[in-house]
Amino acid sequence: MQYVQDSFDAGCVVAAWLDPSTLGQFEPVLRRLMAGQQLFVKQPDGTWRPKGSELGLPRSFEFADLQGPALRTAGI
Repeated sequence: MQYVQDSFDAGCVVAAWLDPSTLGQFEPVLRRLMAGQQLFVKQPDGTWRPKGSELGLPRSFEFADLQGPALRTAGI
């Protein structure tokens, strides 16, 4: 596993996958919705939330929960 340091600023958007162990903590329906590449937005407190999480996802993620941040942009 390659370690990537979180050097992103708040508001940055990255395309990444959730770590399988993190994904496995969700119920089956939510697991299917969160599988695959997602857009995540860095929050001011340093956590990451899926873009559109205002739809009701009850938690945020640490950078270590994300695999392969592939895209860096400020505000997609």
